[in-house]
Amino acid sequence: MAGLTSVLKKGFTLFFVGSVLVGGVVGMIAFKFWLFLHAPGSSRLGIQEVTITAGMNAAQVAKLLHAEGVIADEEAFRLLCWFGKAGHKLKAGSYAFLRLSTPGQVLDQIVAGKAVIERVTFPEGVTMYEVARTLEERGLAQAQEVLRLMTSSAFLTDNALPGATLEGFLFPDTYFFQRNQSEAAMLKMMIRQFWRHLPEDWEQPAAKLGLSLHEIVIMASMVEKEAAVDVERALIAGVFYNRLREKMPLQSDPTAVYDLPDFSGPITTTHLKRQSPYNTYQNPGLPVGPICNPGAKSLNAALFPENTPYRYFVSKRDGTHQFSQTLAEHSQAVSRWRPKRDGGAPAEP
Repeated sequence: MAGLTSVLKKGFTLFFVGSVLVGGVVGMIAFKFWLFLHAPGSSRLGIQEVTITAGMNAAQVAKLLHAEGVIADEEAFRLLCWFGKAGHKLKAGSYAFLRLSTPGQVLDQIVAGKAVIERVTFPEGVTMYEVARTLEERGLAQAQEVLRLMTSSAFLTDNALPGATLEGFLFPDTYFFQRNQSEAAMLKMMIRQFWRHLPEDWEQPAAKLGLSLHEIVIMASMVEKEAAVDVERALIAGVFYNRLREKMPLQSDPTAVYDLPDFSGPITTTHLKRQSPYNTYQNPGLPVGPICNPGAKSLNAALFPENTPYRYFVSKRDGTHQFSQTLAEHSQAVSRWRPKRDGGAPAEP
């Protein structure tokens, strides 16, 4: 398109010269349009942000750009769109126009769809509630609508996802969103990243473990919340699988507080005793769903756990854990590394 506007400028320059030779009225019209092509919409410095919504035609876009001071002449911009056959090529989006841009540069930017991009990074272990809140805080979406889609059975079905929510399938990564992008489009970007980072051969190890994809993601989410160093991810997964095989409660602290809105602070004995379908202190087996969105390393650990004799682990408060085979060994490790909670006995594992 950049080449088209430069060609148009040259053409109008020749037309202007010829028009002056032909007649005064035509020459004045040509001169006015020639000035429009070469003059910015404003003499002020800075950037003007404008949002072009889907379905707007060239006349509506021209009116909006003129009202925002991006172009000086609404009708001339419509004429520019007509000459350039660009009326049907205008792309919706939120744009940041330099105030000194010429009309041709403005049109090029819209036709190319060079809208304002917002860079958003979601860390490993982020929950879907935190994703919704972040998108709203960045002015990209309404948290209520994001959460509605995250729990919509129709949306999950459309995206071929198991479970009752999108938790676990919103891959933590850095994304570049357009400000006018729909909530559904942003979530689909995150889901696509999940499929890209899930090992291609996931079905074989999952079948060997006797787990569905949903259960693998649940396990990966627990590993993500428990592991602080990469070398321990597969080992922690191995411990959890050992406990599952032996029908021991998983007793993962983060599961006890997952469904507490805006939880922060230490996990206490009271938390571990609360009734929740996610609480692995109160319920056998895996929680009913993922407790966060795991990264690629935790997904890999859940699919390829380390073969280990350990059944217990406790944090050493430096990001690593002490692993134990027996309850007696674990009790000693807990006494060493973890103070009593709420005046009661330390919890396991």
